[in-house]
Amino acid sequence: MIERKCTKCQTWNQEEKFCKNCGTALAPDEIERIEEAKRQEWRENQPRPKLDILLEKAKNHKNPVVRILFYILYSAGLIILQSVHL
Repeated sequence: MIERKCTKCQTWNQEEKFCKNCGTALAPDEIERIEEAKRQEWRENQPRPKLDILLEKAKNHKNPVVRILFYILYSAGLIILQSVHL
């Protein structure tokens, strides 16, 4: 039998995943699940990097010259990165 003391209200609980008094998560797996949900929400609410926005605009630009230039530079960058990686 596992007894856990709630860190929020200091109530002792027996084999409970959540505090019977205040509802705070007590079980390690529940605490980790809640923390992971918070981290995921934080990642989703982060602003996109300006470089990503610029590259997406160049990729979908109305002017075909800009799009062609984007694909040429993107391909050259991939070739250079791949040769450095080997």
